[in-house]
Amino acid sequence: MTTIKTAGAALAALVLATSFAQAGNGGIQINQTNGQINPEILQIARIAACEVAGTPSEFPDDIWLINKGAGKLVAGTKIKWSVEGYSNYKGTHTLVAQLNPGQGVKLNGVLGGGVEAGHPCAAKAL
Repeated sequence: MTTIKTAGAALAALVLATSFAQAGNGGIQINQTNGQINPEILQIARIAACEVAGTPSEFPDDIWLINKGAGKLVAGTKIKWSVEGYSNYKGTHTLVAQLNPGQGVKLNGVLGGGVEAGHPCAAKAL
């Protein structure tokens, strides 16, 4: 039973390290001399996403900015967003309140005449 627990813990650590390394905005820094993880440098990546959704439901003129990361996005964080294929549908939004993981904020009327619901949209927390 102890071997299974140890193997599970090792696998969890590997998955966590890989996730942080792939995140790009942060991660785990490993000491090059002794190969140890430096806990003082552990950073959680700030990952934002956006979705074209709102009203009217088929061709909304709204987008949702969503915190897809594991940590909170604090008030004052800027999120740069853009809708693919529309050079004039882009912008930067500054959060006025903290955004917890999985939560979103709706930007009303930012897409002029509207875009098909679900159209690809990109966002990045700055």
